[in-house]
Amino acid sequence: MTDRLPLLSAQLTFGLDAQRAGRRGTVTLMFRASPARLSTADVRQVLQSVVLRNPALSYRIRFSRGTAYQEWYPDECDFAELHAAGGDSVSECVTEVIEEFETSLDGAPLAARLIRSPESDNLLLVLDHALVDEQSMLLIKRQLAAPSAPDDSQPARYQAAIHDRKAFEDAAASGPGVKFWADRLEAAGEFPRATGKDTRVIPIDTLPGVAVPRSFRGSLFPYVLFSIHRALRDVAEPGPSVIGYPWGGRNAAYADVVGCFMNTVISLDLPGAHQTPDAAGDFVRSWYREIDHADVPFPAVTALGSTFSGSVTALLSYTHAAERTVHIAGVPCVEVTSTHSRPPEVCSFMAAVQVRDAELQLRLLLDEEIAGYGAQEFGTRWRHWLTTAISSFPERKS
Repeated sequence: MTDRLPLLSAQLTFGLDAQRAGRRGTVTLMFRASPARLSTADVRQVLQSVVLRNPALSYRIRFSRGTAYQEWYPDECDFAELHAAGGDSVSECVTEVIEEFETSLDGAPLAARLIRSPESDNLLLVLDHALVDEQSMLLIKRQLAAPSAPDDSQPARYQAAIHDRKAFEDAAASGPGVKFWADRLEAAGEFPRATGKDTRVIPIDTLPGVAVPRSFRGSLFPYVLFSIHRALRDVAEPGPSVIGYPWGGRNAAYADVVGCFMNTVISLDLPGAHQTPDAAGDFVRSWYREIDHADVPFPAVTALGSTFSGSVTALLSYTHAAERTVHIAGVPCVEVTSTHSRPPEVCSFMAAVQVRDAELQLRLLLDEEIAGYGAQEFGTRWRHWLTTAISSFPERKS
């Protein structure tokens, strides 16, 4: 077993951000069941099984003498049972657990808390984003159904997946995409500097959904990007706006391996973009050119010598709705979404879009003190441009 492995680009980015901010980037899962339905012993057993079958959950991000790496550090699952007086107390417990996890830079990659209240049982999982990506979260959710014996081949498969992805990233960091991004950033001009303000836990705004026209064909994703850029033009942004989003992932041969194999890709919208009748179409064609070079690792893009430091205007999460019922140790539970969170320091706000049936469900995590404009103001303009774009411009690629 190799005790140390190299960091992939996303892992390095998350690790450096954690060192600068003094808190780890996290992803969370929350499940709710009827009161007293979940057995503490059964939940503990299934969580320990999840840790044992996924080697990534036994690694930790390390920096030593100018070297960054992930180090093998096997341990028992960090699990505890908590009791809350009611719904408000559950929310307070969740906030406290996440805060403790994020500020423990050397802590375990996973913390789990079974929070019991008179109204419900609640299982909270907090994971270090440097060690799990979105596909990993889906894998873990399926593994929660029942414990299984650890697979002795998984440590070697995790190592192989890391080395495979590292070779891919190293090749992309010296490939033709580098010149594309260098030219793209140079044409954008001066980028806004990071605010440097401390972030705080704030409510997540849920906006009215946007119906997808039955006549729409193609990918909705670039139109979501377009609408955020246009809304930013309306409310504040004088310079180039930059939206970061996850893209890509592990080799298909390692589709069952939990880890953080994503890349962060940026979408640029340059100053002076005209509000022409085909503005959305022009943007989508430009986006296709960007996505042709999405394999260039994010740290390589930030190191190109432009004024782009890696701080983005917004981070976008775009997902398709999954079944909300998840079985935990054999007990059916409902996955619940967070109502409060802390925006990362590398952006002004976070936007989330979930495609559910024929509707786009929008959520917004925007601190008005940092952004300089209101969540309601931005949300209204975002919905306007998204509705307009998908109603008026069928996708076409050229």
